[in-house]
Amino acid sequence: MAVSVPKRLYKRAVDRNLLKRRIKEAYRLNKRGLYDLLEQRNLTLHMLIQYQQKEIVDFRTIEKGVLNGMAKLEEKLQKQE
Repeated sequence: MAVSVPKRLYKRAVDRNLLKRRIKEAYRLNKRGLYDLLEQRNLTLHMLIQYQQKEIVDFRTIEKGVLNGMAKLEEKLQKQE
């Protein structure tokens, strides 16, 4: 799993690092369901999460976005039977 926060939107490294930490933590706390599904299907996955908002949002908002993306990914993996 990789995280990208564009320098074009956030010139200050401290802002980019804050957003990366929040995204990584949201992923870490919620990855178990995705890992279980991948294990069941004997699959591997490379994933990149890119932050594209123009403003810095709080952790809960980022977590909702990460959960939404992971739910869509799980849905597509389950349909692949």
